[in-house]
Amino acid sequence: MIATLNKYNQVWGAENVFVTDGTCMTSDSCQTPSLTYMALIARAAYYAAEELKKNDL
Repeated sequence: MIATLNKYNQVWGAENVFVTDGTCMTSDSCQTPSLTYMALIARAAYYAAEELKKNDL
């Protein structure tokens, strides 16, 4: 099954599910993507925290 994600790596159709690992990337690079993963996780976590504050999650 292929899950579609929004810009915060949140799964469409499952509001409380966030993808916070490398599976959101469409391909693998020849370089270590650790910083990219950290940035994606930080953005998803910040968004989730803000939505929780508003009781929208």
